[in-house]
Amino acid sequence: MIIKENSKTHIVGAGIAGMTAAINLSKFGKSVIIYEKNDSIGASRHGDLEGIENWILSKNLPESIAECGIDFNGIPKFPIFEFFVHLNGIKPVKIKSQEPFFYIVKRGTSIDSFDNYLAERCNSLNVKFLFNQSYDISTADINATGAYRAAAYIRGAQIVTDLPNQVHLLLGKEFAPRGYAYLIINDGFGTMATAFKKSARGNDPLNPCIKYFKTIGFDLKVKSTFTNRGSFNLPNLWDIKKPIKIGEAGGYQDYLFGFGMRIAMYSGLSAAYKLSGKNFQSKIINRELNIKRRISFANRLLFENLSINNAKYWVNRFEKSKAPLNILREAYNWNWKKIIKSIKLTNQYAIRFS
Repeated sequence: MIIKENSKTHIVGAGIAGMTAAINLSKFGKSVIIYEKNDSIGASRHGDLEGIENWILSKNLPESIAECGIDFNGIPKFPIFEFFVHLNGIKPVKIKSQEPFFYIVKRGTSIDSFDNYLAERCNSLNVKFLFNQSYDISTADINATGAYRAAAYIRGAQIVTDLPNQVHLLLGKEFAPRGYAYLIINDGFGTMATAFKKSARGNDPLNPCIKYFKTIGFDLKVKSTFTNRGSFNLPNLWDIKKPIKIGEAGGYQDYLFGFGMRIAMYSGLSAAYKLSGKNFQSKIINRELNIKRRISFANRLLFENLSINNAKYWVNRFEKSKAPLNILREAYNWNWKKIIKSIKLTNQYAIRFS
């Protein structure tokens, strides 16, 4: 297939997935326009700290980021080699790894955000941004508009503190109904958030998290709060047509713990391959993404049904392991039982086919 040098490609949504698609389309000779409903890059985020995982996909994080056309070393980030797990009935447990579990990046409008780093890369490739602009999604090439159906919710707070840099994971229904909560601190700034399934409770699930950390002696001051939602849906493997849905618009998300950035970026790369006539490369990426999505959904089912004793068993196993990252990687390996279970129970867990 011959691609015209200046043929235009229209992307709706200037998030991580949309900008990754734009970067690669531009490299493949396309003239790219991104339509963004907000007035700036990262305006839909809240300055929160988020992690890019290092275990879900077959390639390690630096290699996969480079494959997406992005200089890994240039990204403003910091690695996480250890974190604490808090579970009712046991003391906080430190989990350590010789490899980074994930890298923390800042989201939002600030100059040091991951969003602005990708925008700079787009600008260097002459990608055109049109802000405060809508576009008929049915005539677009790529739909990168983000979550459209809430299957999970995030309630968070930006905090300031004198505490040293650290990361905490909270497990238990008192912190997040059928979910988890976390605290990330870096250079006096932090993000505390709880990710949970929709609950009939009227109480703010963030309050028990704040109270818990204050109870164990953490001096934290809440600067602001925010709310997000996650859209998780499993793919129709046989139906990839324009507009190609990427990122959360296409359900490209980790269903277990919501580590969706690397998956979203790969979905953007796959779309760029597809629209540039590189169908084989697109199919290779999509095949892995769809397998990992189904496996992560099965992992979510297992996680939601963990008893307190089983949760303690896994925390203990991670604590004692010399290579805990390999346990996570193994959890995302192909397993027919996981795939079949995810297919059978799809409709019970607010997950839909796109």
